Amino acid sequence: MKQFFYRSQQTAVGAVLLTVFLLLLLPESARARLKSAIGGLFLPVIGVSTVGQSMVQSLGQAASTDPVNSPNNPALGQAVQAELAVADMKLENAQLRAENHRLREAVAWAQRIPWKSQLAQVVGRDAFNWWRRIKLNQGSDKGVRFNQPVISMDGQLVGRISEVGPRTSWAVLAGDPNCRFSALIKESRNQGGIVAPRQFNSDYRVVELTYLPNDVDVRPGQLVVTSGLGGAFPKEIPVGMVEDSWLSRDGLYIEARVKLHADLNQLEEVRVLTDY
Repeated sequence: MKQFFYRSQQTAVGAVLLTVFLLLLLPESARARLKSAIGGLFLPVIGVSTVGQSMVQSLGQAASTDPVNSPNNPALGQAVQAELAVADMKLENAQLRAENHRLREAVAWAQRIPWKSQLAQVVGRDAFNWWRRIKLNQGSDKGVRFNQPVISMDGQLVGRISEVGPRTSWAVLAGDPNCRFSALIKESRNQGGIVAPRQFNSDYRVVELTYLPNDVDVRPGQLVVTSGLGGAFPKEIPVGMVEDSWLSRDGLYIEARVKLHADLNQLEEVRVLTDY
């Protein structure tokens, strides 16, 4: 078997050498015809490769062509741009309608309440006390004074003015320990005091109602309003709703956890009560 492969290898080598020798002996014209004949044997394979390459290039050009931005199709690009402009306009109109509706309700509410108020926009927040202080675009030149109550556009308690400048002011929110005021449970009329949680609470809208008499019935769902005692806040401003209650450690009074009505994270416009 080894001798057979060895002889075959010798034969192949000899054939190649003989072919080369003959090519050298042949004239130029005969060599050219022989090359053409040999090339014709491989032409189908080369042709298939060339056609495949052309097809790949055509597909790549078709895939990379954007029909919208194509210079041959300007009408389609203009139509898409027009649709995008219409969608943006619809979104802007919806936002304007919502703002207009909110302001109309605020005007109607302001006409119903017995107090005078100044509309103000929230233009900033305290970076160190994000949930506790807001900056308003109204100041002393619009009648804003220290310690005036601040309410939401729905008439719910937000906080009170803590600093006043000529054109801007700062309000401390109801969840801050510095914003204490007298309040009561609307159903039973029992007095108390709203303070910020004495322990960390992940819900910035939760405060505590303290110093309630220990013989009163405090239940979840009861409404809490300002009492008007002390003169800092007018009476009957909605504050929040009782979530739960417990007896104090010394057993002298009841404490209740209250969730504020006003969402302090979504304040865009507020009202400062200037005369009450």
